[in-house]
Amino acid sequence: MRFLLIGNLTPAVAAAIVRHGHQTATPESLHLTEVTPKDDVLKAATKAQLDIVTADPEMADAPFKHDFYFQRSIVFLQLTGGDIEQDDAIDRLFTRYKAPKPKRLYTVTEGRVKVRQLPGSI
Repeated sequence: MRFLLIGNLTPAVAAAIVRHGHQTATPESLHLTEVTPKDDVLKAATKAQLDIVTADPEMADAPFKHDFYFQRSIVFLQLTGGDIEQDDAIDRLFTRYKAPKPKRLYTVTEGRVKVRQLPGSI
């Protein structure tokens, strides 16, 4: 899988994703900035066929807020800590779900991984 890394993520997140056999992409590689509207980020990720990993609650909520049919998966790291905690969260996600399914929001907290369907996926 290929993941677009959005939001306040540490370098440990990219390293953990690669360690699990996946690839990462940066917003800059898609000509996105911090001020790019969230729905445009979703469109760019869709066009590039990228799933999203984010620590930004607005990005995780964007498919619901904009009623956008995002056909990929979103992983939301809802954590308070730094490198080690985000790294552990990625390990926890891929231990439980080897390959996140499309049209799902995976919310990873300190203690669990919650899964929710994205809009239009029913």
